[in-house]
Amino acid sequence: MAFGHGLIAAARRDGGKKPAVGPCHGRLRQLAAAAGLAAVMVGLSVAPASAGQTTLTYVGYLAGVPVLDLRATVTVPVNTVAAAGSTSTVAAPENGPYQVTASMGTIGNLAILYPYHSEMQAKGRMVTGRPSPSQFNSDQTIWQKRETVTLTYDGAGDVTISANPLTQLGRQVVESGNANNTMDPASAVLALVGAFSQRNACGGSYAVFDGVRRYDIAVEQAGTASVNMLQQSYYQGPATECHAAPRLVGGFQQAAVQNQLYPQSAKLWLARPVKDFPAVPVRMSAQNALGEMVLDLVNVQ
Repeated sequence: MAFGHGLIAAARRDGGKKPAVGPCHGRLRQLAAAAGLAAVMVGLSVAPASAGQTTLTYVGYLAGVPVLDLRATVTVPVNTVAAAGSTSTVAAPENGPYQVTASMGTIGNLAILYPYHSEMQAKGRMVTGRPSPSQFNSDQTIWQKRETVTLTYDGAGDVTISANPLTQLGRQVVESGNANNTMDPASAVLALVGAFSQRNACGGSYAVFDGVRRYDIAVEQAGTASVNMLQQSYYQGPATECHAAPRLVGGFQQAAVQNQLYPQSAKLWLARPVKDFPAVPVRMSAQNALGEMVLDLVNVQ
């Protein structure tokens, strides 16, 4: 599944040009995409109070080598609720404003070969445990090329876009009306993790538009698993395993689709590694034709 600035976006805006399909570029796009998902999935990692804030750091690995760094800070209203199937209580979202900010970039030798940096911010309001977005901003630089996107939501389902440059693919999605009644990637995954925090199970379908690509994400629970220790892992132990699969609606480069550069599937492991914090993704992986990428939680502040 191609998750970028959320679930299925590639790290790079295609802009109607033929994409590079070499192993390095393709794998980086996949890893940055996987990082995008984790960036927005930390949306419920907050202390049980009327509002809270936390910062989580992830490292992305390619063939065991760290190539990507992701840091996300989230503010969201939370409360304690009864845990599903248990007499204990857990933190879960409640009504009120939320904000997700994240930064992501290549590190090590890959930063020299492929300098990439991205910033994103999503704002909205939680209503009955579900996010209602108001604005989403994305700002990324690849080499010396900077690309920005702003999505604005009117609260009735209509979405407007301001982008520099505005790609032909993104314009087509908006003009077709396919961008309406969607969430930005951050809010969509916040909805997914919020639902998990309330019922201790993952699942559902989410309509997403990131400013270029429009897709649906179907999520289902795969059972429980044990997360093992990697190089710098913050957490190891039991977790809930969730599987996600995309349905591409519009805005995708056909060459990249045919070469299966967008991840075909993804796995994420949700757990509660910090006392009084809602569930967070402690690890995730994405698979495409070029192999598997892994994103691992390494620090919590």
